[in-house]
Amino acid sequence: MPNSNTAKLHWDYRDGRVAAVVAALVYSLWTLEIILPVGPGTPTGALADPQSPFGQFLDSAHRTAAILVVLAAGLGLTLGARRPRRRLTFSWWSMAVFGAASLAASLLPGRCVVSTDAACTVESMVEGVQGATVAQPVLAVVAALSALLACAALTWDRYEAGERAWPVLALITAAQAVATVIVLVLAGMVYAASGDGSPGVALGLAERFHLVTVALWLLAVGLVPGQWKRRHRSFSAPHSAG
Repeated sequence: MPNSNTAKLHWDYRDGRVAAVVAALVYSLWTLEIILPVGPGTPTGALADPQSPFGQFLDSAHRTAAILVVLAAGLGLTLGARRPRRRLTFSWWSMAVFGAASLAASLLPGRCVVSTDAACTVESMVEGVQGATVAQPVLAVVAALSALLACAALTWDRYEAGERAWPVLALITAAQAVATVIVLVLAGMVYAASGDGSPGVALGLAERFHLVTVALWLLAVGLVPGQWKRRHRSFSAPHSAG
């Protein structure tokens, strides 16, 4: 136990697992819009209204989640599996990029409740929304792709390691790939059409689907044990002959 006279912050790999799980829960908070509607006649829900109290809360929550993701990735790199395979290391770094890009996007002004919604950020840029810049859609695309790469690399690593949970990871990766493609295609369509004047129900549904897959990936990062095991070696003295 640490000396009571010294205040030292002790990090453990379990802190990384908790951070990933909490981040997954935060990325699932949009489901509360079911019981927190914006108002009558608003079919898109609170997720489409950045000025609503829930929209502002969700923006702050996602900023916190991004910090937790970076923390989890950092602890995974430093306190996770000893001598990890290159794919696991790549997964941790991609996860860190996702968290950093998400955090940077959340600090920029704009009308998008979900700062990493590529379609919304592209629409804001092409329509000249006040505060919108080209950096926002770039960060959104980087975040989406890095999350997908992190999930895919983790799945491959756990498959090679013989982890029993790898089929679940594979399903999450496949779902996230579909969601990412949908969001990026919609973003391209919005860019080609120079925006449509409003976020739109279709874009909201696509982002909800993508948020679900991101939350499932982060939940798996925290719950699947293999990538966190230290694999301690035991050393024994050599036996003498005779």
